[in-house]
Amino acid sequence: MSNVSENGEFIRIVGGRVLSNTVVHTPVIRIESFRRDVSKQVQWHFKQPELALFFYRRGARKLRGKMDGKSFDQQLAGNLAVYPAGLEIDGEFTVTSARSDYTVVFFDQTFISERLPSFAAAPRLGFDNPAIAFGLEELCSEPHHDDDVYAMMAEGWATQTLAVLKRMSGTKTPLGNRGGLTQCNLKRISEFVEENLGRSIGLIEMASLVGLSTRHFIRAFSESTGDTPHQYVIGRRIERAKYLLISEKCSLTEIGLAVGFSHSQHFTTKFKQHTGLCPSGFRAAVRH
Repeated sequence: MSNVSENGEFIRIVGGRVLSNTVVHTPVIRIESFRRDVSKQVQWHFKQPELALFFYRRGARKLRGKMDGKSFDQQLAGNLAVYPAGLEIDGEFTVTSARSDYTVVFFDQTFISERLPSFAAAPRLGFDNPAIAFGLEELCSEPHHDDDVYAMMAEGWATQTLAVLKRMSGTKTPLGNRGGLTQCNLKRISEFVEENLGRSIGLIEMASLVGLSTRHFIRAFSESTGDTPHQYVIGRRIERAKYLLISEKCSLTEIGLAVGFSHSQHFTTKFKQHTGLCPSGFRAAVRH
C-alpha cells in the first residue's frame, strides 16, 4: 500500500498485502482497521496531518528507523502508540506472525483544540492502557456506524483518550530510553514474559535475566516502561486473556489458567479492574 500527497503532508507506505480494510468516519475521529499478510520485516513510511493513535492487536514487536530524521530503535512493550500530527517516521517493523492486525485512529484537530487548547502530543511507542484499548474494541465491533448513538460513543471515547494522553504527556516516555533498561534487555524481558504468561513469573528471575538486583531492576524497568514489573506482567496477562476471550471457545477457567491466574476469582477481579467488565461480560460485548 502506497500513498503520498504532492505537498508531502501525507505519506503512507506500508509493506505487506492488505487482506481487509474498514474505515469509519465520525465528526471527531476517523477509525481505520487493517489486516495484512506480512513478512518478518515490514517497511513503514508514515506522515499525517492529524494526531494518530495506533492499536496493534497482533504482529508488531519492534520498530526502528528515523523519526523526523533522528534514528531510533524501539521495542514495543505495549500495544498502543501515539504519533503527533506532522511527525514523519521512516523505518521498519519487526513482526512476530505472518499476519498483522491493527487499528489507527485519527483525531480531528478542531476537536482537540476545543477540548485541550494547549495540548501538544509527544510520540509514545509501545504503551498499554486497557481503558483505551477496550473502548476502541467496542467502537470497532459496533455494527451501526452512521447514527447519533455511535457518534456519541466515539466522542466519549475520544474525549477520554485525549485526557489520558494529556496526563501521560507530563510523564516520561519510553521513547529514547534514559537511564532505564537497554533496548536489548527490555526486549529480553518482554519476550520472557510473553513466553511464560501461563505460569508464575518471579521478580528475582526477571531481574536475573538482565543481571540486576531486584531493587535496581524495579527502578530501571519502571523508568523504561512507566509500569512496575508486576503491573506490566498483569497487564500482559489481561491482554492475552482478552485475545483468547475474543478468538477462542475455551471456558473462562481455562483462559484464566492459560494466562497465569490459578484461581478464577483472582482472574475475574484483575480483569474487571483493568477493563471495567468481568471476563464473561467482555466476551459477550465483543461478540455482540
